[in-house]
Amino acid sequence: MNIILTSALSGIILMFSGFFFKDKRHLNLLSVLLFVAMIVSAVFQLKGCEILAGKYPNMIETDPYRISFFMILCVVGIYYVLVNRYNFSKPGSQVSDYLALIFISFTGIAVLASFNNLILMFLGIEILSIPLYALAGSAKHRMRSTEAAVKYFLMGAFSTGIMLMGITLIYGASGSFLLENITAYAFDFQSIYYLGWVLLILSLCFKVSVAPLHFWAPDVYDGSPTVFSSYMITIVKGAAFMTFITVMSAFKITSEIVSNNYQYLLSFIIILTLILGNFSALKQTSVKRMLAYSSVVQAGFMMFALFEINEASKNALLFYTISYGLASVVLFYALTKVKNDYKDFNGLSQRAPVLAFASTIALLSLSGIPFTSGFLAKFMILSSAMGDPSNLILVIAALVLAVLSIYYYIKVIIAMYFRSSKEKTIKLSFTTQLLLIAGTVLTIALGVYPNLLWMALNCLAK
Repeated sequence: MNIILTSALSGIILMFSGFFFKDKRHLNLLSVLLFVAMIVSAVFQLKGCEILAGKYPNMIETDPYRISFFMILCVVGIYYVLVNRYNFSKPGSQVSDYLALIFISFTGIAVLASFNNLILMFLGIEILSIPLYALAGSAKHRMRSTEAAVKYFLMGAFSTGIMLMGITLIYGASGSFLLENITAYAFDFQSIYYLGWVLLILSLCFKVSVAPLHFWAPDVYDGSPTVFSSYMITIVKGAAFMTFITVMSAFKITSEIVSNNYQYLLSFIIILTLILGNFSALKQTSVKRMLAYSSVVQAGFMMFALFEINEASKNALLFYTISYGLASVVLFYALTKVKNDYKDFNGLSQRAPVLAFASTIALLSLSGIPFTSGFLAKFMILSSAMGDPSNLILVIAALVLAVLSIYYYIKVIIAMYFRSSKEKTIKLSFTTQLLLIAGTVLTIALGVYPNLLWMALNCLAK
């Protein structure tokens, strides 16, 4: 309960902070302090010091894995706020309102990190999603931002209906919303039980933007203000996958036929996502839109964790989230400094060498190049799927498509280092350069010594 109360209180504080803090730097500092407070509250919850402990056992539980996931998302949130501290005012002047919406959506993430009940899961997803509709349309002077908000809202409402129908069918079959009771289901109404799970899986596929329900993502990410696209594409996606793997751990399969059908469904979703995402990214002339399709591809890789849900697959998903999050925050920050086309990155190594270097490492990490965290993230997530040898062909196909993705990442690196530009030098503050270097060092450090992440989490849990 700690993280839910702390994140909700943080959202309320930032909602009224605009009346007291006129300097945007104070708002950013306050945001970082609130993120730290949320991490501290999560640590206390892990150690058993929990507010209202045991009061709502049928709704809330303290799951160490999800609490650790929440802390990782908060760390990415701190890096996101610090790197983008000057960009929150670009969509409009209501910076405190934008930050409040971000923390309110984090309340939804806190609920998703604590739920033990499908109804509470639904509420958590809605608390997470509704502020995003407002953030997507925050640039009121741009028609594309308004279009992105409307499209996001309509598609979100559509997926919500599918989710509610799936939850209804699961409840009708099992007689309970509790995950533990659903897992212990006696299978009296198998047909509607499995149909409910299919609908629930499809609705969650929408939330994580994998095919065939990914079509909204490129338009929404491209049309939304870049600073908020960065938040949606990193932290929100990570929270959605945390929910996905938690819900699927309650999916009880007792027959070989259903098990095979589940494998076929998951394999179809993954291969379709990787093919459509990669080939769509290849055709883009806008780097921002390319990264939007790239996020679809990354989501396809993260889906491998759902084949066999165990400690290895959960840890792989957690590692993938922080690796992908760090790289994407840097790249979307770069997009706030240059325009969206590939040619706008020409000569960036001369105009802003630190930004170009950080962007290069981030692109190499997304490509899965060795000695970056992205390489180990892909290795771990694919290894978790190899618990079942029948997935070998799918893993090989994913590796081939991963090699294909290098092409559109390399195009940006070539533009930065091997093409000239007459554009002016981009000036970055010393603090911003230090933050970019810190993110780059962490990306390389996790790629060389991944145990750093587990050591940090273990230290916090003790």
